[in-house]
Amino acid sequence: VILFGLAVVALTAILYLSIAATLVYVTREEGEAALSLWNPELLFWVVLGNSLVIGCGSLLKILELRGDGGKIAQMLGGRLVHPETKDPAEQRLMNVVEEMAIASGVTMPEVYVLKDRSINAFAAGSNPSEAVIGVTTGCMHLLSRDELQAVMAHEFSHILNGDMRLNIRLMGLLNGILGLAIIGRILLEFTSREEKNPLPLLGVLLLILGGAGLFFGKWIKSAVSRQREYLADAAAVQFTRNPEAMTGALKKIGGLASGGRIQHAHAEEASHLFFENGLTSRLGSIMSTHPPLADRIRRIDPQFDGNFPQITFEPTVSVVDQEPQLDLTQESHSPDFMQSAVMAGMMMGGSRMAWNPDQAVQTAGKPGQVQLQYAEALIQKLDLDLHAATHDPFGAQALVFAMLLSKETDLQTEQLETLEQQSSPELVREINLLHPKVAAMDPRAKLPAVDLAIPSLKQLSPSQFNTFSSNLRWLVESDQQIDLFEYALQKVLERHLNSHFEGTSSAADAYHSLIPLLPHCRLLISGFAHIGHTDPAAIDHAFQQGTAGLGEHGKKLQLLDNADCGLGDMDQAIDHLNQATLTLRKKVVDCLAHTVGADGEVTLQEAELLRAFADALGCPIPPFVNGPQRPGNT
Repeated sequence: VILFGLAVVALTAILYLSIAATLVYVTREEGEAALSLWNPELLFWVVLGNSLVIGCGSLLKILELRGDGGKIAQMLGGRLVHPETKDPAEQRLMNVVEEMAIASGVTMPEVYVLKDRSINAFAAGSNPSEAVIGVTTGCMHLLSRDELQAVMAHEFSHILNGDMRLNIRLMGLLNGILGLAIIGRILLEFTSREEKNPLPLLGVLLLILGGAGLFFGKWIKSAVSRQREYLADAAAVQFTRNPEAMTGALKKIGGLASGGRIQHAHAEEASHLFFENGLTSRLGSIMSTHPPLADRIRRIDPQFDGNFPQITFEPTVSVVDQEPQLDLTQESHSPDFMQSAVMAGMMMGGSRMAWNPDQAVQTAGKPGQVQLQYAEALIQKLDLDLHAATHDPFGAQALVFAMLLSKETDLQTEQLETLEQQSSPELVREINLLHPKVAAMDPRAKLPAVDLAIPSLKQLSPSQFNTFSSNLRWLVESDQQIDLFEYALQKVLERHLNSHFEGTSSAADAYHSLIPLLPHCRLLISGFAHIGHTDPAAIDHAFQQGTAGLGEHGKKLQLLDNADCGLGDMDQAIDHLNQATLTLRKKVVDCLAHTVGADGEVTLQEAELLRAFADALGCPIPPFVNGPQRPGNT
């Protein structure tokens, strides 16, 4: 962004000198007193006009693309993959994305397919809550499951590290600079060509400047994008621990005649979003948004000889490479299978378990193989009917409501009768079918199952969502108390569905310092200290551990009483903190993690609440892993 700013300043200076020189020339030709090149008034108007053109052009594009990444996917001709798809290739793709979502702590994104035989993919959206994944048909059909998993890990790295928001800003800034060339074209086409009219000449200057600005803007975009591609490749290898899969995918792109080229009119402006360069640049690698394939491969495999095996488009997913079935009752032949793959504290009965907050928070944005293996096992262990319910809007509603039913028979009967009146008898029948399986469900799988259901719930109509939302609030409040699981579930659904249906804006990066937000940090840390501890000394110790992450400013904060840390107050604090930069929000999550883990232990409820708040702050945390147990074992 700084480089773009410098480029805009340079363009403004050149534009001013060009206009000033033109005016000097025109006045001399007309025999009038020659103007000076230094004209403060002209400089003011040039700076103002140029800033308005570039600023408005950039803002309009950013507003057009912000929010749901589905806008970009649709702009590129993407088709939404329905969670209930019967196509084998699409089923495999959805399963891989589900595993990645659970392993990284990100809510299941919507998935789009681009009808293109090249091998490519992208992630889009202004934050993890609004992210979508897109893949080409070539990527879906020509890659093995491991290779597809590596590509998805690369794209999830972009989601977790805030690259998507930067990408949207880059697209906006380029559009703003393009505005100069557009105005120049208008001046040329719609102004008089009389000899003394300077506007056509000004139009030529704007066309030249706009083109030059666009060239350097693309060059800056390319330089930034190339570095981030290297980082995403490295993160994907760390995520999957399978470097051969990543290099295999890259080699197939190099060996395919169409490579990663995207045949679409909007491919140019979205070129930096893709897994591999989607364009053929006449200027070679200087304008490429991605490093050369051979260089990317050698970063992972230094022994690569530069030869790419020839690949032809022959879809084989429906015949081979079907979904693997994990054996959860015996040890895998792989010696490291599921080692340490269990969430800390996520055991039956709410018992506490040893936990290191530093280690847990360090995995934010950097999930590894342990989290991925855990996610694979969790999905395989999930009851088939419950898994199917996450793929259907009707079933997803029933699944959520089944999780919120009271254990008290009388209250449960009242809840079901009210739901039947407020929704439909069919929904209540579905709830009754799912409830026994939900009751027997591994507690660790509940919130991940809700995460998987988010894309299906986004398919509700606005009126259906309003009914669902009101029923959700009523169910949570019907027993006159809100437990931590209910609150965590409600926070997850509100964050990911409200922005989709109500069009609420995402974090605006209005704060670059936590100092004005310290009262809200104090409230959250105090609330977590009270939630996780009962002894006054332990509460104070937890508060001190949490505020220590705020440095000298944290030492001045005082613990709030429990009565001043209601869930509604914490909601308001989250709203304010969401206006801070991603770096600052990550610091707040780190403070909350140290508050929860001040005693070196954590429970399932504390872990769920922490992950729900981290998600609400746009800093998703992967599943906490510690110990050799498997999902379902206690």
